[in-house]
Amino acid sequence: MPVYAGTYEDALSKSDKVFLYFYTPNCSSCRYFDKTYNELKATNKDYEFVKVNANTLYGAHLINKYKGKYVPYIILTNSKTNKSVNVNHLCLMEQVCLTRALKSFN
Repeated sequence: MPVYAGTYEDALSKSDKVFLYFYTPNCSSCRYFDKTYNELKATNKDYEFVKVNANTLYGAHLINKYKGKYVPYIILTNSKTNKSVNVNHLCLMEQVCLTRALKSFN
């Protein structure tokens, strides 16, 4: 499903916590991560999940806003506390590590 300008902002209006996933279509690590992303999305109802193509104008703006330099790149944001955190790229391929990061972020 394509992501349009404002999708991330719409997610923030639905939930305090957003899992923001940046990818590019030609990224093999991103395709590998997609399965984990979909599993997390299905089992974590405390977050809105947004997958953004970093090659689009909207995606490039957002990834630059969060100082992302690579994909896959994950940001957890909380609009209530106005905090955001980058999930360490070494953690991305381990669902246990990601689940722990989701539960510990406030």
